[in-house]
Amino acid sequence: MKSPLAGLSKFDFFGVLLLRIGVGAVLAFHGYPILTGGGSVWTDVGKGAAIASLPPSLFEYAGLASGILQFIGGILLIIGMFTRGTALLLSIVVGFAIANLIAAGSFQLSFLAHLQMILALLGLVFIGPGRLSLDRKGI
Repeated sequence: MKSPLAGLSKFDFFGVLLLRIGVGAVLAFHGYPILTGGGSVWTDVGKGAAIASLPPSLFEYAGLASGILQFIGGILLIIGMFTRGTALLLSIVVGFAIANLIAAGSFQLSFLAHLQMILALLGLVFIGPGRLSLDRKGI
């Protein structure tokens, strides 16, 4: 027996668009306050890179890089430019957040949200930008 929802498969490109817009909007929304927060916010965010043995003198730069990647990367996902590469870079950023949550022993709602985000980003790495994007080649 055929599923009543089987006909929706011809609109799979729309599902990829919704995924890109949703993930991109969340990341851009999260990255903007980091990007505009200034040195103290950058240092606080950059402390997460200590798990990769980054020296404390570079925490501010790591935090700034995280804010830039989240904000600009989120916008790039929304418009569908450089989707695969952007999603891969963003999954690394979210991976650092997950690693820090694991190191702190924090398995609460924040951990689950980060886990869902990294799974969605890795899904976009494999799926690509979809038909409704500015970059249909899937770079």
